[in-house]
Parts: sequence; structure tokens; C-alpha cells
Amino acid sequence: MMAKKAATHGRPMNLYVRPDDILKIRELTAYAAENGQRTSDSKIVRAALRAAKTDRAFLAALKEAESLDLRYRRE
Repeated sequence: MMAKKAATHGRPMNLYVRPDDILKIRELTAYAAENGQRTSDSKIVRAALRAAKTDRAFLAALKEAESLDLRYRRE
């Protein structure tokens, strides 16, 4: 009897993105297409996550994203 193979598919997830985030995803998709890669939005996001570094630039980008998030607008 063979052991069951682990599932290799992801799970559905909702992400809230702003229009400028969507524009960046489209730019990355176009860049990939120019370089012979046919891809999807989810693959672009996964590639961006894999390319992200845990450094000060990430923390600065996180702080900027938090400041633009209207759900947590501080008065």
C-alpha cells in the first residue's frame, strides 16, 4: 500500500489591494510577458513574496502600506 501524497495546491484567500497595487501587478505581468513568461496574478504575487527580503526596505514599505490602509485610519 502506498502512502498518500501531500496536497500541493493552495487555498483560496482574499486580499484587499489598492488600485496602485493592481497597477504594479499588471506591470510585473507585462515584464514577465516581455521575457517570455506567460503567468497569472497569483503567480506574480507568489514570485514577489519569494523575492521579498527581510530588511529595512520591507519595513519601510510595510509602514507606507499601513499608513494608506483606510481601515486603520488614525485621527
